[in-house]
Amino acid sequence: MSYFKFIVAVVALCLYADILHATNLNTVSTDTNATLTKITGVVYSSDTNEPISGAHVWISNPELMAVTDADGFFSLELGTVTEPITVRISHIGFRPITENIEPDELQSGTPLQFVLTPSSEMMSPLTVLSHRVMNSPSNQIGTDKAAFLPIDSGQFLREAGNASGIRKGGFGIDPVLRGLSGSRLNVRLDGLTATAAACPNRMDPPTSHIRLSDIERVEIHRGPHALQYGPSFGGTVNFVSHKSPDYINFGLNGDVRAGIESNTGHQKTDARIQGGTENWDFLLSGGLSSTDDYTGGSGLTVASGFQSYDFGLEGGINVFAGHRLTAGWSQSFIRDADFPALMMDMAIDDTYKFKAGYEWTPNQAENLSTVEINGYWSLVDHEMNNHNRDSFNMRDAIALAETETYGVHSKVKGQYNSGSYTMTAGIDQLDVTGTRFVDIKMGPQAGNSMTYNLWQDASIFNAGIYSGFEHFIDRWTVSAGTRIDYNQADSKDPAPRFENTDVNSTHVNFSVSAGITRQITSTTTAGFYVGRGVRSPDVTERYINFLTIGRDSYEYTGNPDLKAEANNQADLVLKSEFGNFSIETTIFASYMTNYISAVINEDLQPVGMGAPGVREFQNRGDALFSGFELAMSHNLSRSWFVGLNSSFTRAEYLDNNTPVAEIPPFESTLNIGGSLFMDRIMPDISVRRVFPQNRFNEEFGESRTPGFWLVDATLSSILYDGISLSGGVRNLLDEDYYEHLNRQFNPGVNPSGSYLPEPGRRLFIELSVRF
Repeated sequence: MSYFKFIVAVVALCLYADILHATNLNTVSTDTNATLTKITGVVYSSDTNEPISGAHVWISNPELMAVTDADGFFSLELGTVTEPITVRISHIGFRPITENIEPDELQSGTPLQFVLTPSSEMMSPLTVLSHRVMNSPSNQIGTDKAAFLPIDSGQFLREAGNASGIRKGGFGIDPVLRGLSGSRLNVRLDGLTATAAACPNRMDPPTSHIRLSDIERVEIHRGPHALQYGPSFGGTVNFVSHKSPDYINFGLNGDVRAGIESNTGHQKTDARIQGGTENWDFLLSGGLSSTDDYTGGSGLTVASGFQSYDFGLEGGINVFAGHRLTAGWSQSFIRDADFPALMMDMAIDDTYKFKAGYEWTPNQAENLSTVEINGYWSLVDHEMNNHNRDSFNMRDAIALAETETYGVHSKVKGQYNSGSYTMTAGIDQLDVTGTRFVDIKMGPQAGNSMTYNLWQDASIFNAGIYSGFEHFIDRWTVSAGTRIDYNQADSKDPAPRFENTDVNSTHVNFSVSAGITRQITSTTTAGFYVGRGVRSPDVTERYINFLTIGRDSYEYTGNPDLKAEANNQADLVLKSEFGNFSIETTIFASYMTNYISAVINEDLQPVGMGAPGVREFQNRGDALFSGFELAMSHNLSRSWFVGLNSSFTRAEYLDNNTPVAEIPPFESTLNIGGSLFMDRIMPDISVRRVFPQNRFNEEFGESRTPGFWLVDATLSSILYDGISLSGGVRNLLDEDYYEHLNRQFNPGVNPSGSYLPEPGRRLFIELSVRF
């Protein structure tokens, strides 16, 4: 579209002007003639004791500046020094420090040590899941405790507090955070928009297109507080890829993993190799994965097989000092994925992704830290059919869908005397097409065919601008951010019910978040955050065209006249550390207006056979969500620890106190782990208790979910430097259970219509080799 190119040009010009302005204002002189005295130092992080690269070091008299290198080291020529000098050190994500250095401290020639405290310790509602650590020249061991890799990223997210997932088969667990899912969660990959789902039933949620083997950690921002990543309603999940090591001479490193699991038949192999020099680097990765049918604790067999393979190549060039170009291409292919809870299975799901970026890190700009411009493009080609179902004898059903996403994002980050700032701008485009073909083989309509458009050839365009800061005042940290989004959607091929009507849908949304944190004592920190996140309706809520996509057998239809949802949320975060014991809790409350839900519309008739009626997406009204997360840990000794994590969410509509559908119940997990034989063997056992869910929405086909106990045990061993072996058992007691969010069997697969059970007892083993 023409305005897409226009907005790209406007954003680029604005960013360019801002860069020139910042450069002119912030460049400082480092011209010194005397070399009688030199200051050298190393900057460390208080939580890891690791050196901090890219920290800004200022000296007020004489006025000088330096940036720490990969080892956290800096050096400045001062000339003649007869009086104390003032040194100020800052870095994005850390609290700045200011220290006075006496002249005699500079005469020893020994590098001074400076320690920065991460501002993340002065917390927002954030959880970080570490996944794996690659070997690199600066980290030769790099062995982590991660056990056998989960089938997909959605399953991995279940390990976070107050996080769950919707199971429809053995693949594509759809993540849920504090009872919110789908487009209410902003899923990002390295801060950019992740690949969108092509399947109307979300067989392939965005998390299913993310390779876990490429991910270093996952940042889970709860609530509408991470507005810099885009429109944020219920939370933001940012998958952070491994960064290239700082090579000096040519280096090469990588890893290979292979594992197998009983019961599910899960086999997974992936490999990564990366290398480069001071001027360039690359990363080549690929993997194979497959599963078979599994059995639940009662012996019930669940169709859940699939096969997948993927590969990717990324590269970077340091054009000259402070300027870096990156690009990457990846493809993934999934075949024959069973979904026994749905009317069809996924035959094909092919994904193609490209990204490119530019980063400028100025060395002599006092208030400017980094400037980034990134672009991305992705395409998902999806096919589902009933060719492996009994229903194929009656009718041949095929659905083809294609989703294309692309966009450009820019970011400017910097710091000033008492804090830091971030500014972002971005545009995103989503185009969705899909057609369902049905050939009837039996009955009075045998020989007839039906063809209809799934998405009405819909598209959504979003342009957004964000500005935020973090300010430090003694023991206080104040943060705030605002965001404005222009969201426009349209349909190129409206369904018959929308003929001669305007299906264009436009929203201008304003979101804001603010927080204040204070270190109350040397052991306790408290933070209070408030935010308002506004979300435009997604493509399904606006344009889905008479398709069964929910928990029940109703057909669902979109509504382009929907209003935007708003989440008004408050979070209270408390954290204390008493020697070997620590406790952290978050209490939250969300008042949501214009909450979107699918409501039965008696005036609409279904187009397919067997559907009892039609649900139309409508603004159901206002809803209240509240709950908490609690995490406690205690170091029993140098080698052993025990931890307890609990979470709970309650949600209901305010007009009649009816429970909101698909809210997971209260649960707690006890974890005990440690190390033996000089950290060569690391056992770990977890006991998870999930309580019954007695609050459910019968209108959506929900019912009471029984509670259950689950025990997992793992054992990891470092066989040699860079070689580790992990093994264990999941569901040790062979419990027959299902999660509250699991879907029910499709009657054509299992007439009982019971809920999909989780896998029963299974053993796994994994070998990891790093070099």
